[in-house]
Formats: sequence, structure tokens, C-alpha cells
Amino acid sequence: IIENHDEPRGVSRYIPVEDLSEQSKKALAAVYFFLRGIPFIYQGQEIGMENCAFPDIAAYDDISTKDEYQVCLDAGCIEEKALELAHKFSRDNARTPVQWDDSDFAGFSTHEPWLMVNPNYKQINVKKQQTQPDSVWNFYKQMIAVYKNPAYHETLTFGKFEPYAREQKNLIAYYRKGESQTLLVLVNFQKEPQRVALPTGEAKVVLDNTASALQGISVKGSEITLDGYQAVVLEVMTFETFLDLSFREKSECFLRSLLRIAASSFL
Repeated sequence: IIENHDEPRGVSRYIPVEDLSEQSKKALAAVYFFLRGIPFIYQGQEIGMENCAFPDIAAYDDISTKDEYQVCLDAGCIEEKALELAHKFSRDNARTPVQWDDSDFAGFSTHEPWLMVNPNYKQINVKKQQTQPDSVWNFYKQMIAVYKNPAYHETLTFGKFEPYAREQKNLIAYYRKGESQTLLVLVNFQKEPQRVALPTGEAKVVLDNTASALQGISVKGSEITLDGYQAVVLEVMTFETFLDLSFREKSECFLRSLLRIAASSFL
């Protein structure tokens, strides 16, 4: 999980404020969703809800936040600094009403809720994202579809987890290895593009968090270039999966590899 009712919003916790965007929110979603285990989605996470800057300590409901605020004051912090810390760490960040639409109280209620609605509800809400093909909400639907797809379900449910390219900075990458299939999750967790070496063999794009399939991806030989906060799920050909192919499939794979090597040598 990346969110629950006792933690700040995941996108505000793990993504630098200057990098917050639908692209980076989808990248964070891809990081955890395909890990081994059951992917939980907390309310509002599927639209990328963010932390809420409450106007003063009286607006908070969480007793822990109020206590921590007082501890800061007793330690000598000024009120502005203590409130800043409350904004960042309060559990109430994840407890604001779900933002359904851009009507009064974000469509959550016809009356003022017990806790204030995040002021950004007109920009971030379910109704708006349902009409945007490249929204965070629709990307969660795409990830769920991949997970439930019979072609990948066994690998994502029971497959082994194995880190990939651990030494590469700001790249979060790992394999999910099934009995006869290998998936590779690559997430460029920075705003600058970067190249990533691919394992030997064929690679098929299963999922891409950019606006359209393959958008922003360039493949040259055994490398892939990812845009800032781009995430892809690839089905890769490993030695083990290669052995399971028929003779014709092996021949076609070998021929494509030769053609790719020949093409790259002329570049």
C-alpha cells in the first residue's frame, strides 16, 4: 500500500511538490501496484488526491495532530512552523471528503462535512477524470485490467519478485517472474529522461502511463529511453521463456534479434 487513513496522502509524501502531476502520480501507482501481494487502493488514491493545507489548527479533527502541534510550540517553534509540520504529517490529510465532482462540498454531501474539503476539488475530482482518457483514475482502471487479464494474472499473482538495475539512480525496476513468463516494471522516478538497459531478448509493451501506448518511448538496440516519470510494464523474453517456445517461434525471435543488431550497427 502507499496510503491509508493513518498516513498523509501518498502522492504528497513520495513526490516532490514541484513534480506533482498526473504523470508522476501514475508513475507512483505503477511502482506499488505490480509488486507481489494484493494491491490495496485507498479512497481518493485512484484520482490522486493530495494533502490539504488546513487554515489553522482549529480546523483539524485529528487529536494526534493537535498534540504534535502543541509539542512543537512547547519546543519553541513559531505557530507558522508548527502548522507547516501539521500540514505535512497530519492523518487528516487522508481523511478529507472524497472529491466526486466540482459542485459544493465536492459532491460528497449537500451539507458542510465534519472536515473541510480540499480546495483543489475543482481540479481533482472523479467526474472530471472519468472524461479524461489519460487521467489517474483511468490509469488505475488500466492497471486493474492488466492484473485481471488471464494472460498476466498468474504471473502477477504468484510470480517471484526480483529487483532489476538496483544501482541506477531514480529508477525503480523489478521483475515479476512466472513459470513461463517474465514481466519487467520500469519506473523513471524523476522529471529528467533516462536510458535503461534492457535484458537480452524480445520486449513487448503491456502498459505505459503516458497518454497513448508507446508515446515517449524510444528503443535503440538493447536500451529504452523513458521520459520523466514514465512507467512501463514490459513482457520480456528471458532464457527460461525462450526455451518454452516452439522451433518456429525461436527462429523468428532469433531473426528479429539479428535484424535489430544489424540496424543498430548502422546508427
